[in-house]
Amino acid sequence: MIGLKTPEVERFWQEARLKHKIVRNVYHARTFSDPVLSTKIDEITELCRQGKKRGTAHLALDFETNEVPRREPGDYLVVLDRHNAPVRLARVVKVEVTPYRDVTEEFARREGEGDLTLAYWRQAHEGYFKRQLAAWGREWRDDLPVVCESFDLL
Repeated sequence: MIGLKTPEVERFWQEARLKHKIVRNVYHARTFSDPVLSTKIDEITELCRQGKKRGTAHLALDFETNEVPRREPGDYLVVLDRHNAPVRLARVVKVEVTPYRDVTEEFARREGEGDLTLAYWRQAHEGYFKRQLAAWGREWRDDLPVVCESFDLL
């Protein structure tokens, strides 16, 4: 995941704050994946734009390796496309850290990707996670902790 708080992103956030009467001025601005490692970032972002994607999952190592603060329930996320343009505003409602192998069918459906099954989720995420780990010089294991975030779209 990447993201910069550019003037365009900041304008989007401030307009969203006014529209939704958000008091706090703290937010995250990120893509759902790293465009260098994923060819599906636009497809995934479009699912969010359409309101179909209401969850995202990252290896816990992603936050640590890239020194990105984890989001917590109540946090706001400006979803960015691969060009760093704001797409949608989300409010995090739940964060669970679980081993990859224990991610649930319910969470896979919430992510809104593919055919909404856990089998699809595993196939798509395992490939992405393996590319990430290879870039970091780390080995894949199915017990690696995954940060599963559920959000509401505003």
